[in-house]
Amino acid sequence: MNARYDVVVIGSGFGGSITACRLAQAGRSVCVLERGRRWSNVDFPRSPSQIADNAFWDPRGGHFGLLDYRVFPHMHVIQGSGVGGGSLHYFNVHLRPPAAIFHDIRWPATIDLASLDPYYTLARDMLDAAPLLPPRGRALPTRTTAFLGACEQVERDGELVPIAVYSGPGRRNPHSGARQQPCDYSGNCMIGCATHAKNTLDLNYLALAELHGAEVYPLHQVHRIAPAAHGSGYRVGYERLDPATATTAPFGQLSADTVIVAAGTLGTAELLLRCRDRLGTLPDLSPALGHGFSGNGDLLLAGTLTDADIDAGPGPSITAGADFATDAQQMYVEDLGLPDPLFWFIEGMLAGAVAPRSIGGLAGLLVDGELGIPGASRRLARERRHLLGGGRTRGFLPYLGMCEDAADGEFGLDGGGALDLRWNPSASRANFLELEEALRELSRALDGEYMPSPLWVAGDLLTAHPLGGCRISADPQEGVVDERCEVHGYPGLFVVDGSIIPTALSRNPTATISAIAERAAFLMIHGRELVPGDADTPSNRPGHIPERERLTPA
Repeated sequence: MNARYDVVVIGSGFGGSITACRLAQAGRSVCVLERGRRWSNVDFPRSPSQIADNAFWDPRGGHFGLLDYRVFPHMHVIQGSGVGGGSLHYFNVHLRPPAAIFHDIRWPATIDLASLDPYYTLARDMLDAAPLLPPRGRALPTRTTAFLGACEQVERDGELVPIAVYSGPGRRNPHSGARQQPCDYSGNCMIGCATHAKNTLDLNYLALAELHGAEVYPLHQVHRIAPAAHGSGYRVGYERLDPATATTAPFGQLSADTVIVAAGTLGTAELLLRCRDRLGTLPDLSPALGHGFSGNGDLLLAGTLTDADIDAGPGPSITAGADFATDAQQMYVEDLGLPDPLFWFIEGMLAGAVAPRSIGGLAGLLVDGELGIPGASRRLARERRHLLGGGRTRGFLPYLGMCEDAADGEFGLDGGGALDLRWNPSASRANFLELEEALRELSRALDGEYMPSPLWVAGDLLTAHPLGGCRISADPQEGVVDERCEVHGYPGLFVVDGSIIPTALSRNPTATISAIAERAAFLMIHGRELVPGDADTPSNRPGHIPERERLTPA
């Protein structure tokens, strides 16, 4: 590692990977600091015991997994950790929100669906996002056809959504040359793709960045940003994490003219709040810092229980969706498949176990007892023969519902300096109840019983799409970054991740985060907007990698 770079990028999710790639292509020296490890496709956990040991992020406990599950009052958050960030565990959907989302006054006037169009297109091409075309010898998953059939019955336009999943014959990825095999329908998108069919960021943007000289350092957690003592630029302080000893090595430091904070919504908020309120290194950060958290209107763990053989596990985790917008708000519902270990948890709930008032995190659900289901393990033991024979989840169709929440949560630091979130569901309750009506409508079409989320029944929610806290705004009193994603009052310091999104999107947010990251990078390099057919459109192909033979499936 050098002592100085043109650009230091903190985090390697969608915002970090995209900006690192484009700036490296433009000839900048780029260093990416990522707190998580680098995963190969053979390292991902599969069994419940492997998940307990290797899936979750808990450095103090010696666990450096790809899933980071946080529990706050009324809000649970799941996010990624590793080289590739949230792409390692997300559900692959690359979907644009409706234009009406950008009409909210919290969005800058310069950003709307039309202005972002060339950036959406660029990112979609890099991620090879397209509706599912079943691999050779396979059909659409039963879950998909059941969902689309229910949408037709309720006169909603169900559609196969664009997903970043490869389903053709074995090949070299066109953006990096990495080997890929087609989707094996394992349903394990959330816990890592063993065939590399999932177009995670380490197979495209990050790989292309490294081909252009970017340096990626896993297990480096940034704890401090400060302006350089003399001249422009910033000093970035980090600690090296050691999985072998579950300890941290002595702190290190490097310098850069440009620093891009892309640590994810929670990581970015925690780092910047620490720099402003604890360390005092960035004292002039906006008073809006920490305000405007949104769970993207996510409603997870709800579904329909039917007598049909839906078998929701096989296939990519999400394949289809439908618009359920009303006059009051935008809403979208998708089918949802989960890894087998998580279906054991759901099986326990459906077997009659009483859901706890406050579930202490997905990790706890999986590691408590033989099957990791608190309050349900004994019941499962009694019904094991029934469960192993297929159980009730064969007829369970889970959903991911998304609506417009109030985006009124607030991040802060607790007494020990750790991130805290204050979020109250009251201002968003009517919107979630309306979303539940859409799910009930689908349940009736399936001749099934609507099963509410046990968290929502208890007044809590789970989101896989945390947004906000460092909102984008032309007004430094209303937002942390300006319309170029540059931090107000700190030239050369940028935030490019989900934390800058000022509202719920009512759609999976990675496409929008990707588009805004492409836009931010293009503005940094060229000082203007990208337009269709632009001669300066960045390339999504490596160029100098020789053409390789097409592989045959294993």
